Amino acid sequence: MSNSIVERVDQRDIQRRGGIYAKYPSSYVVCSILKQYGITRVLDVTYGEGRFYKLCHDSLRIIASDPVKRCWAVKPDSFIQANVFQLYKRIEGEGADRWRCDAVVVDPPKWSRNARYRVHDMLNFIIGTPESIIEYASKIAQLIHAPYMLVHYKRLLQLNGYKPIHVVEYRWYHRYLRVDDNNHSLYILYSTR
Repeated sequence: MSNSIVERVDQRDIQRRGGIYAKYPSSYVVCSILKQYGITRVLDVTYGEGRFYKLCHDSLRIIASDPVKRCWAVKPDSFIQANVFQLYKRIEGEGADRWRCDAVVVDPPKWSRNARYRVHDMLNFIIGTPESIIEYASKIAQLIHAPYMLVHYKRLLQLNGYKPIHVVEYRWYHRYLRVDDNNHSLYILYSTR
């Protein structure tokens, strides 16, 4: 991480802007990173509701994949109902050409075994471990020759063929969740370059 750009962002600072920023603070972080690196085509392998893209969806082409079709905050340009493991097999079988994109995005659900999410029940639905989901997302990124991979997780991981170039330490706050000073996550942009 020594050669990476490291930023620290506080959710409250984003939400003070009001409006859509107050409702979708993580979108500010994701869209800022995507814009800074000129990323306009993404393959999100853990799409969920698409909340990451609320502030920048007009400037993106989004291919989304998720095991369950949810009520979307942002409708993707195309959607594949599959988990990351099924998607990998599909891309491997079809060939990578139709899947070309600038970045693969992954935000695995339920990072902690003991956590139970009350407000966002969809985060309780998980197929695989967070690490295995990220591993297969990186395999997809390699398979389609994506120059970038954006990972939202609690710690930095070593990904074969990718190095971290931009890390945002995001401090989040929820009034309904006890966090005990463990209320931060990382948005990590990896690159093959």
